[in-house]
Amino acid sequence: EAPKLMNTFTRTKVPFVPLNGNRVGWYICGPTVYDSAHMGHARNYVNFDVLRRVMTDYFRYDVRFIMNVTDIDDKIVMRAHLKRSEAVLAEAKSGAGGAAVEAAMAPLVALLASKEKRLGEQDALTVAVAEAAGIGTDWSIQTAYLELAHSFEGEFMEDMRLLGVAKPDMLTRVSEYTEKIVTYINTIISKGFAYHSNGSVYFDVPAFENSDNHKYAKLNKAAMDDVEGAMDGEGALAADASEKKCEFDFVLWKASKPGEPAWDSPWGMGRPGWHIECSAMCSDILGEAVDINGGGIDLNFPHHENQLAQSEAHYDVKQWVNYFIHSGHLHIDGLKMSKSLKNFITIRAALTMYSARQLRFLFLLHQWSDPMEITPVTDAGGETVTGFQQMDQAVMMEKVFAEFFHTVKGALRATPGGYSVDQEQTWGEGERTLSEAVDIGRAAVHAAMLDNINTPGVISGLQELVRAVNVYLAKTPAANIRPLLVNSAAQFITTILATLGVAETTGGVGFGEIGGGKDAEGGGGGSNPEEAMAPVLDLITKFRDQVRALARGGADARALMEACDTLRDVGLPELGVKLDDREGGALWKLYGVEELKKEMAREVEAKQKKEEENRKKKEEAARKAAEKDAAAQVPPADMFTQGEYAGLYSKYDETGIPTHMADGEAVPKSQLKKLAKSHGTQQKEHEKYLAKMAAEGVAALAV
Repeated sequence: EAPKLMNTFTRTKVPFVPLNGNRVGWYICGPTVYDSAHMGHARNYVNFDVLRRVMTDYFRYDVRFIMNVTDIDDKIVMRAHLKRSEAVLAEAKSGAGGAAVEAAMAPLVALLASKEKRLGEQDALTVAVAEAAGIGTDWSIQTAYLELAHSFEGEFMEDMRLLGVAKPDMLTRVSEYTEKIVTYINTIISKGFAYHSNGSVYFDVPAFENSDNHKYAKLNKAAMDDVEGAMDGEGALAADASEKKCEFDFVLWKASKPGEPAWDSPWGMGRPGWHIECSAMCSDILGEAVDINGGGIDLNFPHHENQLAQSEAHYDVKQWVNYFIHSGHLHIDGLKMSKSLKNFITIRAALTMYSARQLRFLFLLHQWSDPMEITPVTDAGGETVTGFQQMDQAVMMEKVFAEFFHTVKGALRATPGGYSVDQEQTWGEGERTLSEAVDIGRAAVHAAMLDNINTPGVISGLQELVRAVNVYLAKTPAANIRPLLVNSAAQFITTILATLGVAETTGGVGFGEIGGGKDAEGGGGGSNPEEAMAPVLDLITKFRDQVRALARGGADARALMEACDTLRDVGLPELGVKLDDREGGALWKLYGVEELKKEMAREVEAKQKKEEENRKKKEEAARKAAEKDAAAQVPPADMFTQGEYAGLYSKYDETGIPTHMADGEAVPKSQLKKLAKSHGTQQKEHEKYLAKMAAEGVAALAV
């Protein structure tokens, strides 16, 4: 049975049918490596990692997964120039200086401040400052852009490793494809769908649209109405639009201007446009028919629309890609991430606040094709982001499964291997109920997988099964538990979580390690048993010595209990072990050391928060009690002459109830009833107060 995927072509869920048997050719648009990756990147690539894992491990398709890296781009070129100019200025300022250096620096500083993109002039001014300050001038944008791109590509790939994102089957870089891109463009020109102008080459959208075999705007029906959107893909260093025959035509090859890297071509020195790179690289690996092309929804137009048109023009086919799938936007408080808005949160920063598993749970709890919003939590000064509101649910979800695995492992320890010849295996009512819950859970997970790989639905189905297993274990005496059934349920949950990338399929039950880090469940461990056991043996030895010393010194039970608590609260957590005191004996749980530190820190924070809430409640209760006592001291006859009633009335009866308003008018009858009721209540409270005072006075006299 095939899954239904949200296909941007139809904007509906469509049954997935591969082009060639069980083989799936899948291309995903990778990063433009000019800066550190942020939370928006994290969501996009974790989403596609999950989709790929499910298609491969659950539905058993033979997937070839290709990802590109855009390492030739206007942003990279501008960033390389800026980095170099700033470095030269900083070195010039730190030197001896002088009038000549100051004079050389002034125009460069002014150009950078203007934000104008005159890279040739910037390069010349930077050289002038370097020469005036005696700094080396051996620098070329032809190599500098790639050095910058490589550094950020390496950082991005490490971010992906830390997030547990599997490497692609093949990685393509634009810088390694310039010759093939030129050949690809030549083919499009030869078929009448592109033209050259002033050293650049443009795709002829009207020619393509008017041909019998082709159709533009397949992904975005309103594409031809969005000129501004169409220009978005031309880059910050785009040439004059007058070079184009039609405003919707887009660049395939850019004639390089001074200060820009350049490669030889039949049209002169230049470099690839943005859209053409993906067509050429994807075609080189997957050919003229592609099963799936993916990326963030922001790439839908113009990038994917133009990528599709170029490729269909190149091969002269009606359909180049069968399924376009797009990951939904991630917004910060309703806005796109931006450094200027101070909501730019890098993956590295997020990983200092949360584990990779917790971040993956965050994304799994939101449908991959839907938009998603996160709300930062900042420190007291409002400057530093310390977390995200939506992470509370993700952290809680991780804890639900972690506690489940610990509970199951604790129950199975009585029967190592899950089987004993001496243990009865016959099922009773409890086992049959649990078996039915397993069947229901499997069916729910499968239905969610088929439905556009609905990860929130998958998690929900697993949660219900977790509840069923927990109920069974709580109701069944330890000696009567059927470990084979419990293990089967826990293994299924582990397998599905591994398919979603939040657990490892190690053959056992539990999360295991994700992200390729050293902080594995079960601790780090050394390369041999002695190294692995050394920290545990050291702790046991130290604890034994402490207990012996206390016993020899005649310590009481309290001192021994404190030593045990220190072992539980300090020693064991440093080894990744959490000890839960329970009736019938403590239960140990194995975590990663850093993971446990964060978990215990959250528990301490939650405890402090609860204590603070209780303190405020007590203060509020005390305040209200004090106000009530103060109010009770007022005699009923005086109550309507002060406080909230002061100045409202001019005459009163013999008990103190108002008869006339301040203006001399009689108090309305409806109001009189309310005043009389309030007076009666005050009478009772005042009598209680007098009685209390009398009792306290008698007690004082007795003392």
